Amino acid sequence: MGSDLNFPQLTVACSEQDGAHVVALSGELDLRAAGDLEAALMSGAAAGRTCLDLTELQFIDSTGLATIIRAHQAMAAAGGSLAVACRREGPVRRTFETTGLTTLLTLADDRPAAIQALG
Repeated sequence: MGSDLNFPQLTVACSEQDGAHVVALSGELDLRAAGDLEAALMSGAAAGRTCLDLTELQFIDSTGLATIIRAHQAMAAAGGSLAVACRREGPVRRTFETTGLTTLLTLADDRPAAIQALG
């Protein structure tokens, strides 16, 4: 019964790869963790090119999606770009597809492809 309180934590790891700011997430992105993602994305916004690696993410909710959309809009307004690495199969990709965000965001199947898509 107590397992309901055992939420998977979101892990956020920031790095630089091929001249891009990389924010890699694992676990679950929801309301509790959206602020962590926003801070990580904005910390690299000055880099101009940001790769959001969701290949190890297990779940994303509407709050997480809204955070990614805001970051995408802010980076585009500042002349930067955001690409999202997301496995071709699974609940995270399905969430992007069912919400229509595949037309707004640059999605790639893995981190190298996402970085390449940044140009």
